[in-house]
Amino acid sequence: MFLMLITDFGQERILFEVVSAFATVGLSTGITAGMPPAGQVVLILLMFIGRLGPVTLGTALALRSRPIMYEYPKERPLIG
Repeated sequence: MFLMLITDFGQERILFEVVSAFATVGLSTGITAGMPPAGQVVLILLMFIGRLGPVTLGTALALRSRPIMYEYPKERPLIG
């Protein structure tokens, strides 16, 4: 939506650019050079987020448990 507000390109061309950037496909309609710097930054961020991968990001946030690498003693040690 932001790209449609700041540029005069059609909805289909902008949608193609956005989907291509997010999916890191490498295809373009050639409008990237004609976009204002803010639009280019949006595409760069979409490429970065697409490269990280939504599944990888979701997994990193969801799986925070780590296996316990130590074990507490089961009996009280004798002292003295």
